[in-house]
Amino acid sequence: MVTGEPVAIDGSTAASHLSGGGQMTSPPDTRSPTQAHRARAVAGARAAVDALRELGVSALVTGSLADGRFRFGSDVDLLVTRCPRHLKYAIEGVVEDCLGGIPFDVIYLDEVLGWRAPSFMEKAVDARHLD
Repeated sequence: MVTGEPVAIDGSTAASHLSGGGQMTSPPDTRSPTQAHRARAVAGARAAVDALRELGVSALVTGSLADGRFRFGSDVDLLVTRCPRHLKYAIEGVVEDCLGGIPFDVIYLDEVLGWRAPSFMEKAVDARHLD
């Protein structure tokens, strides 16, 4: 018969995750600040793009989050490719709510200088494809 406290794969025991009140606590987050910031940004960008899609707005992620240069302190850049006229400039509140304090920029494709538009589209990605 085996006695003692069960041990998890990581070597921790249930007691090591108990706080003073006897409640389970989450193990510490071992990600770097950049990894944690990026994970929050990806989740927020996905939520924002989904919420915008429900309003009839099409948006893609561009900038550092799309091309792998995202670091701690980076902002999230969304490229709006289609937006009902009555919603233009009114969607920033939706994005802000979804990103939970992460700085962001909303770029409207129809306002990008013609010669720069292909570059924006080439670098933009669907939020569902962010890893």
